Amino acid sequence: MIRLIVNADDFGLTSGVSRGIVAAHKDGIVTSTTLMVNMPAAAEAVAIAREHPGLRLGLHLVLTAGKPVLSPEKVPSLVDAEGHFRKGFRALRQLAGPAEAALEWEAQLDRFVELTGRLPTHLDSHHDAHLAPGLTEVAVDLAKRRGVKAMRVVFPRDLPWQTSLLRLDPTDLVYARYAGRAARVIEGSGLAHPRRAIGLVRLRERMTVATVAGWLRSLRRGSTELITHPGFVDDELRKLSSLTDKREGELRIMSDQRLREVVEERGIALVGFDALATRGDGE
Repeated sequence: MIRLIVNADDFGLTSGVSRGIVAAHKDGIVTSTTLMVNMPAAAEAVAIAREHPGLRLGLHLVLTAGKPVLSPEKVPSLVDAEGHFRKGFRALRQLAGPAEAALEWEAQLDRFVELTGRLPTHLDSHHDAHLAPGLTEVAVDLAKRRGVKAMRVVFPRDLPWQTSLLRLDPTDLVYARYAGRAARVIEGSGLAHPRRAIGLVRLRERMTVATVAGWLRSLRRGSTELITHPGFVDDELRKLSSLTDKREGELRIMSDQRLREVVEERGIALVGFDALATRGDGE
């Protein structure tokens, strides 16, 4: 069986992003989303999700956007002078203390349960923070202690490598090394996860319906996560994120009925992370 999770990151980042994710679920192939509980629009996002029970809801662990759930005084290595998380994976690697990250992520899971009344289907993270050395172990420990059954894994083999060594970005090499290490830790933990994870925002080529349809036709047996970022752009989003107009492009693509036709043609099962957790082996 070919099983596909289409996860929309950043649920609750802004009202427009949340509404766009729900539209991509209702009209398209998005099956799952992950909630940023530290953002002001989180409660609204949960209220919207209750109207669409088929949309699976996981937790998007955050250390690089907005403010912490905890008082900034409790997590000083995670915040700047104004009490905001520092932006960017590099600052996270250099400054974030794993012990403080553990406190904050536990508080974010508590907030998720408070808002939704249940555990998340899985954990992933904003800007892939949980792939950073030391933070992977924090995320795995949190999931196992609290009964969360699944987690996102990014394998280096699934990254969009350039064909020319002259065009390789050193940042990509660092990311790939961290992703590979994190994958080994998560696989060794026993947590369920897809066997592949592909991010639309990472792909080098121009993204079109035809591109995604071709990718769907190439899927192999087993489980794959397609990581997406659909959303409606508004002024609030432009203040918070550099990923803006591409979100509306992904919304159009994910809602295009030609993709659903390919899914049906190939017999692809659209599922959530909960389907993996019931099997326990990611397949």
